[in-house]
Amino acid sequence: MNHALTVSRRGFGLGAAAFGMLLVSGCSRGSSSGGGGLGSGSGKLTLAYNSDGPHKTWAEAVCHSVSNVLGITMEPLPVAQFSEMRTAITDHSLLGVFRSGWSADYPSLENFLNATFQTGAGANDSQYSSKTFDDLLAQAAGATDPQTAYGYFRQAQSQLFADLPGIPLWYQNGIGGYSRNASNVDFNWTGIPVYEEARSSANDGVVLANLSEPQNSLLPTNTNESNGGRVLDLVFAGLVRYDKDGNVINEVASSIETKDNQHYTITLKPGWTFSDGSPVTSDSFIKAWKFGALLSNAQLGSSFFERIKGFSYDEDSELTGLTKVDDLTFTVELNAPASDFKISLGHYAYYPMPESAFADPKAYGAKPVGNGPYRLVSWDHDSRIVLEPNPTYVGGRTVANKGITFKLYTSLDSVYNDLLANAIDITDGVPDSFLPIFQKQLGERAINKPAAYFQGLAIDVTHEHWKMDEEG
Repeated sequence: MNHALTVSRRGFGLGAAAFGMLLVSGCSRGSSSGGGGLGSGSGKLTLAYNSDGPHKTWAEAVCHSVSNVLGITMEPLPVAQFSEMRTAITDHSLLGVFRSGWSADYPSLENFLNATFQTGAGANDSQYSSKTFDDLLAQAAGATDPQTAYGYFRQAQSQLFADLPGIPLWYQNGIGGYSRNASNVDFNWTGIPVYEEARSSANDGVVLANLSEPQNSLLPTNTNESNGGRVLDLVFAGLVRYDKDGNVINEVASSIETKDNQHYTITLKPGWTFSDGSPVTSDSFIKAWKFGALLSNAQLGSSFFERIKGFSYDEDSELTGLTKVDDLTFTVELNAPASDFKISLGHYAYYPMPESAFADPKAYGAKPVGNGPYRLVSWDHDSRIVLEPNPTYVGGRTVANKGITFKLYTSLDSVYNDLLANAIDITDGVPDSFLPIFQKQLGERAINKPAAYFQGLAIDVTHEHWKMDEEG
């Protein structure tokens, strides 16, 4: 795995004193009370979590531990759906502590620190802002070698722990399993099944897997959650891809060259097409990125293009840093050096799109045409998403099955019960009640392996009781 992904586990071992000071200060200043916000009031702290995920047991345990050790009252606050909780976070209506986590978009420590804590970052749920922290990230981005960048990342992490806008709790393993009908099942570096490698002896060779309803249309530039992202990663192929261990491998790109980490020349491999037969060219990337970056298009993944020259959060502005050389070559100029830019290009926000996407983005998002190992057959909302192998795919991933059908669930209990009944082939989630016994139940079909994902607690520092001033 890329060295830059190594996050300090030692640094995550926060002392009880720092943990206690943060929570007690919030409780004493009324963190869970106030008009219109979610929280219990009366000097109690609440820990909000989405109850459609496997969080109930640990959330209750954390509240119990805090209440007993620190002598304050902390209570779990279940929120029915992940989407509801995300809305409450972005609306700043969660007044207490809330569950936070991050699954790496690409294998770089920068992605953990920048995406979740840099000033103004899209996933900065705590609204944390520190010039010192931002400056250290900028120095890391401009570093000429990974080891130097890593040193700056470690300094930035130390600053983060000093300010404590969030409390990292643990790294979370990818857990799940597969049915008696399935074989050759493995999870990748992010704890997600490697779907294309899995096989099924039932369902005419089609692999059945669990998923939840994607929250947005399946436009690569308008997807910012894992359910839609999983579909996109199977339907599209990017300039680079990540293997099971997080190594970066050229996919559509023949080469990505730079001398200063700011100016890049990207050359594409010939022969790539979308599943509708149209060619993948430099324009497929340039137009997709410009579409994703344009303010008036309001794309949820627009922040991925902020490093490219010409990007603006304030007005419609074209990405002037993208220049077509020929059908298989284009150049990219960034606003400043970014040592991990090449690594990031495997994320779905950077996937190419055909001309049909721009003619009718809404229709395209409902049934995208990609260049990946699968093509989307149908999306029956709140029921299933059906994928079949794409015969025009010429990349490095080998498809070992006759297709993937995602059954869309709202309950992990239903998922796991279907797995035990061999009604689905793969699950990447286990409900709380089965965590102590799922490995015994599934035996060699159980999967429990490290993933680039951490779970933690966060606070919204825009609230008066959490403000990062001398008192707070």
